[in-house]
Amino acid sequence: MAKEVNSVDSTQRRATIRDVARIARVDPSLVSRIVNNDPKASASIATRERVLAAVEELGYRANSAARMLKTARTQMIGLLLPDMANPMYASIISGVEQRCKELGYGILLGDHAEGNSEKTFTDLLERGQVDGLLIASGTLSDSYLKREVLDKHKSVVLVNRRVRGVPSSVIVNDELGSSMAVEHLALSGSKLIAGIFGPPNIDTAQRRRKGFEDSVKAHKLKQVIIEMPSWGMEAGREAGLNLLSRKIKPDAVYASTIMMGIGFLRAAYELGVKIPQDVRVVAMHDSDIANYLAPRLTTVHMPTDEMGSQAVDLLLRLIAGGSPSHLIVDTSPTLIIRDSSLLRRGKIS
Repeated sequence: MAKEVNSVDSTQRRATIRDVARIARVDPSLVSRIVNNDPKASASIATRERVLAAVEELGYRANSAARMLKTARTQMIGLLLPDMANPMYASIISGVEQRCKELGYGILLGDHAEGNSEKTFTDLLERGQVDGLLIASGTLSDSYLKREVLDKHKSVVLVNRRVRGVPSSVIVNDELGSSMAVEHLALSGSKLIAGIFGPPNIDTAQRRRKGFEDSVKAHKLKQVIIEMPSWGMEAGREAGLNLLSRKIKPDAVYASTIMMGIGFLRAAYELGVKIPQDVRVVAMHDSDIANYLAPRLTTVHMPTDEMGSQAVDLLLRLIAGGSPSHLIVDTSPTLIIRDSSLLRRGKIS
């Protein structure tokens, strides 16, 4: 007996782009542009939804090998990080991975803390083994990035950082995050606040410091600034030993990364300084780790997963020939109040 087939018999053959076009009642070329996230795709919301519904109904999957031959693209991007163990970077990775999965892209991860991975990734770009590169480095110098990467390759987006003269980046509102931390400490009665920051030549550190200093001035507080050559736990510990060994100690500390905040807590423990009784502490960037410290660490949650997702979108626009741009994630930071700052527990937006 003959078997009647209304759409596509998935047991006999794989759905094609023409099958999707027939069900969605559009031209196959439009289906191709929509499923490949082509910025030049011109279609109404209703048409897009109809196409995507047909894709879902048929279980259509693009033929990546054929697409690579046609477009000379690999459907792969690179993500270069300074330290994948850092909770903040884990959040960026999560945002990048999720968005790449949605758009049918794969990612290659590199950690330049382990060696010369930045050169490896630029080699991948030059050989056409990745279509573009996301760089989320808080340690490589501006001059190095411009000379070795950004002046040679157009399909590159900086993440969580800006470099003068480089046209594409995605950041969060670091100034506001720092300001919220200072305001919280000021309202808890602090008078002398210390700020611990990373390398002063890096834009990210400059923006966080600006938000800190502007808020200190607005609340008429006294401040102490410590700048460290790195952003990690040992840098926070060293800064803490410095600050807490002084004759006049701060009564509050803002650590501009959660890793620095953890290091500062260690320094306080080593010197017998009680937190929050002697010093209140807030750190930028949140993580589940903060709930398992003693005391639990107050943090400023930044939308770093959204930053990763938007960086993917911007990079794919560049790869497709779109214009570069500087983006700031719209979502505001959130203060997560825990024991280290001695206020009620909860969230303040």
